Amino acid sequence: MSESKICPKCNAKNPASNNFCEQCGAKLTAGSPEKPIAKAPIPPKPVKNSMVAETEVKANPPAVSPISNSSFSLSFNWMYVAYAVLILLTVFTRFDHLGAKPHHHDESMHSFYSYQLYKDGDYEYNPMMHGPFQFHGNALMYYLFGVSDATSRYLAATFGVITVLLAMFLGPFLGRTATFLATLLIVASPSFMYFDRFCREDAYIAGATFAMVVFLFRYLRSKEPVDLWIAALGFTIAFCTKESMFLTIAVIGTYLFIRLLPWFDVIVAGGLTAAGILSQVAIPKDQSYRLYVFLFFVGLAFVYTVYQLYKLWKLNLKNGTDSNLWSTICGLGFQKIQWEIIAFTGWWVLAILTLKIPALDVVGSNGVFDAFLFIAYMAILFRFAWLWLKNVLPAMTGSITISLVTFTLLFTTFFTVGSAQPDFGSRIHSLVYDIYNGAFGGLEYWWQQHDVHRGDEPFYYYLLLLPANEMVSFFFAGVAIVYYGLFKRRNMPLFLAYWYVGSLALFSWAGEKMPWLILHPLLPALLLTAYYIGDVWDSQPTQQLGRAARTALLLIFGVLLTYSVHSAVLLSFYHEENPVECLVYVQSGDDTNEVVNWIDKISYGETGGKDIGLTIEDKCSWPFAWSLRDYNKRGHPPAITAADNPIILTATESDAVSYPILSKAGYVNRKYKLRVWWVPSWFKSGYPSSDMTPDLFIDWLFRNFIPIEPARTDMVDWNDLKNWILYREVWSDLGSYNMRMWVAPDLAQKYGFTETARTDIQTDYPLPTPVPTPEPVHHHHHAALSTMSAPATVASPTKH
Repeated sequence: MSESKICPKCNAKNPASNNFCEQCGAKLTAGSPEKPIAKAPIPPKPVKNSMVAETEVKANPPAVSPISNSSFSLSFNWMYVAYAVLILLTVFTRFDHLGAKPHHHDESMHSFYSYQLYKDGDYEYNPMMHGPFQFHGNALMYYLFGVSDATSRYLAATFGVITVLLAMFLGPFLGRTATFLATLLIVASPSFMYFDRFCREDAYIAGATFAMVVFLFRYLRSKEPVDLWIAALGFTIAFCTKESMFLTIAVIGTYLFIRLLPWFDVIVAGGLTAAGILSQVAIPKDQSYRLYVFLFFVGLAFVYTVYQLYKLWKLNLKNGTDSNLWSTICGLGFQKIQWEIIAFTGWWVLAILTLKIPALDVVGSNGVFDAFLFIAYMAILFRFAWLWLKNVLPAMTGSITISLVTFTLLFTTFFTVGSAQPDFGSRIHSLVYDIYNGAFGGLEYWWQQHDVHRGDEPFYYYLLLLPANEMVSFFFAGVAIVYYGLFKRRNMPLFLAYWYVGSLALFSWAGEKMPWLILHPLLPALLLTAYYIGDVWDSQPTQQLGRAARTALLLIFGVLLTYSVHSAVLLSFYHEENPVECLVYVQSGDDTNEVVNWIDKISYGETGGKDIGLTIEDKCSWPFAWSLRDYNKRGHPPAITAADNPIILTATESDAVSYPILSKAGYVNRKYKLRVWWVPSWFKSGYPSSDMTPDLFIDWLFRNFIPIEPARTDMVDWNDLKNWILYREVWSDLGSYNMRMWVAPDLAQKYGFTETARTDIQTDYPLPTPVPTPEPVHHHHHAALSTMSAPATVASPTKH
């Protein structure tokens, strides 16, 4: 057998074990000549150890397009049709009736502040609400399509479509079958479908991160500058969208370090990082030096890694390399722009010192030093842009310029941040501070929130959330990790497995766990599933046992895929505001639409428009600040102190203050559910819950799921899971955060607004009058039993 095969189509040299060409995907025959045919230039030989030019190519032709350039056969035309159908389904499932669902608390905040930016140009980055890209992007949607509930979700839907289109670029890396399956899985994913219709930043960051990964792979293969430019744009959009990008950078970055460094260096860096993590466990949370210990060890690991990478880079520059990764890095030409890179790094060091250590900012108070920092920053930016225009290392300088321009414009709101400041020094300081804040402020804020544990979810939260809706990827990604990790090692599935497991671990470690964060580990899980099932589909086992296993795996995949479709349709089109779905988290209920309809009816009847006075207690501000944004006579006080407007909205938790004031003024009220939720419990409705312990878990498992002992009727069982999976019938109680709508007595009578009894909302104020207990008849021998306890009052509902 010859040592290599030459592609008859493009003349690329391939390993002898290949059946298809790594360059163009053409079929290779056993008799392919080893000597190149001289009718066309020979493309560069794929080097060893490449993440995209693996020595073991999948058994189908890798192509970007589902159709070959040289053939338009019927089967390939059907592939065109299949992709066209998937694109149409994506557009429909992402854009159809986007305005029907009430705005979630977070959605309303993002929509409202985007509206302020669109209307007044008023925006400044606040890490609590994440990065500026979503606000500028939503404002653009308002400008193009108008302001409405639907258009506030257009940006998320657009990125949902982009994510699906990006999957179609994976042909050279996953293979034709797996690429189609990846596209199909993303289209049908309940989580992606739901959050692509949701005005939160997770759809944007998922799409932008995917663009970064896809086009980095393309650049490793093509060395075309445009691929690196698009990857840089994807990275910058993701970074300017959400601070969780730091976790994604950690996962993908450590994978690259492992690929680039010797194992000794990997172990040293990993050990230092582990020491930092263990220090957070050992040091009490109330110790002020705790964070600094962690940063010391992690910083030491980072410096060590960078130093070792620098030494290897210098060595590979001098002696050359057969690694595609190192060859690509060396080809970027860092050494030719080293002074610009040093100046840029030095600027950040100087900015951090002067902005974070006040004693060093000796002249910053009058704006002179801030002006110097700003001018230096812009000079460095223009220097990179000038080099790009002069075609000096266009891939590298172009990527840096694209990233810096995008980052700077978004975090300074196109240099308008600080324009309201009274003097020049304050304005310049605002610009410099927002540039710094954009790079590090989000990390600082969310690190401080780590121990807050908002949501209070357990560490295994995503291990429950993934199979609840994404069983197909949860199951097959696990199978693929075992298969490619132990039996058939390949670079691409190992990278996807590392991305999946690393993201799952880091997001499970992070203090705040929310349903929308599931997209981060889910994306590589879907790609890994597609890669594995593509392998199974394209395999041609000759033994009967192998054929049976292949058939069984494909049948399981088909059944689980139908469950994904079932879940996606229920979640996005029938239960999009119903908390019986695990991904519907503290959602504004249908009652909020009724409140808005009542306000519109009364306001138009009295003023002919939206001019009636409204008082909305701060606890009820969201989503009403958004849905009632056109009511200019609207106030949001922290507490109700007077009956000052015809319509007043209050939270029931404030009843002790607001109820006496408004009821005394004759206002009529109705109770509504402002936000609703379901927190799945280990216990059924009517039974007291308790924390899950190892002993309780084992007792429950071996009674209700592996029935060795009699079942526990107080805890969830197979029947409860079946009813939820098929019909979304929940086994524990729903919760709600409640409010009241108060209407002035004359308007209430005029428009028929009356109090209504709500059996589904607990009566907690005014407290029900205890029923007098009749004195018991005592006999002389029971004289000691002279009193009885009064009925216990019902506890107030707990806010989750």
